[in-house]
Amino acid sequence: MSINERTKLKGLLEIISSSTEFETIPIRRHEDVVLRRIYDRVPVKTESSRYESPSFKAFLLLQAYFSRLQLPPDLVTDQAIVLTKMVNLLHACVDVMASNAFLNAMGAMDLAQMCVQAAWESDSPLKQIPHFEPELVKRCKSNGIESVYDLMEMEDDKRTKLLNMTPGQL
Repeated sequence: MSINERTKLKGLLEIISSSTEFETIPIRRHEDVVLRRIYDRVPVKTESSRYESPSFKAFLLLQAYFSRLQLPPDLVTDQAIVLTKMVNLLHACVDVMASNAFLNAMGAMDLAQMCVQAAWESDSPLKQIPHFEPELVKRCKSNGIESVYDLMEMEDDKRTKLLNMTPGQL
């Protein structure tokens, strides 16, 4: 009922995180302090920031996942619960949007891709490669490498030198 033809990423994040599937996410004592710090570091803000709400916690944990923020172990566990439920919820969103002929169904598909890649859609596609931290992505960009295909087309020795990884990482 909340999805319409103008629902964008922020709206999808709010709608999905408000679903009943996340009502059982535990809110621990004094966890609001950590959630406030996470909220300060994520890009998508909301009008109501209720730190004691499971839906708001799910909203933050999703963004923390896309932003690849380091979380305490108990929040990592909660984040895993959120992510396992996301796939079915996103499929349902795509179904609802497509059956209503909403062109923004692509937004739900983009969100599903973000869940798979653990990255924002605006992030470099290089982030989907294991061991590609922000510094390495920056180094690749400064060498004209913008995509996975650019990296694959490089000569092996030049690529190895640019990446500067251990054999196990390579």
